[in-house]
Amino acid sequence: MRRIPRLLYVPWRLAEMSAQLFSRAVNSVFLGGSTRQTVSARAHVEWPRGRVWINFLFSPFQKDHCADAWLAEVADARKTLDRNNALETQ
Repeated sequence: MRRIPRLLYVPWRLAEMSAQLFSRAVNSVFLGGSTRQTVSARAHVEWPRGRVWINFLFSPFQKDHCADAWLAEVADARKTLDRNNALETQ
């Protein structure tokens, strides 16, 4: 990925995090899911039809949005576990 100036990166990252927060809220409040999972990641695992529609909406930006969302959440969980394991060994 191409590096962008920090002045643009920070607002972009805040917008991305806000979108994820909104998706997690929709998943937990309206769909009865976990607050730790976005609608897209949940669709990848549980809803084949929903996955098709979500991927269609994001198709101009990503080839398989739901799979990418799920993989990103798995990577974030691994980072958290690695940090916790590092703290325990100190």
